[in-house]
Amino acid sequence: MMVYRIIHALYKDDLSGTGAKLYGARWNQPGSPMLYTAQHISLSVLEMLVHINWEDISNRFQLLSIFLPDDAPVGTVEARKLKANWQDDPDYSAYMGTAFIKSGDLLALRVPSAVIPEEYNYLINPMHPDFKKVKIKKSTAFIFDKRLHW
Repeated sequence: MMVYRIIHALYKDDLSGTGAKLYGARWNQPGSPMLYTAQHISLSVLEMLVHINWEDISNRFQLLSIFLPDDAPVGTVEARKLKANWQDDPDYSAYMGTAFIKSGDLLALRVPSAVIPEEYNYLINPMHPDFKKVKIKKSTAFIFDKRLHW
């Protein structure tokens, strides 16, 4: 399976999940490394746009196509099973994602996007034994279309 990630060019080779570990994010508490990826390139774009300032768009970014082995253990969190307005409660989702990392059972967890709940992000556990099979298959420069700024 291929998943996608847009990242500042300085970190194009870093799959460690260190940024998420240092600061936490929607699906993890600080202290838990996690690699955030998306099901589609377009979802990766939207996820970036809601997290960065437009002034930062001029920075150099890379689009990573990341391979997850087909036989890797992947779990799913269905949007319909989450509490109402879960997108407004980052502690709720961070608790679930951190529990996924700590359990160590799965390489990845498929979770609904807070931006488009009908589409999915894939959270990858860098501490899972199968993580060594996760590979960047392609890395290309990515430039945000200026029309995305309104």
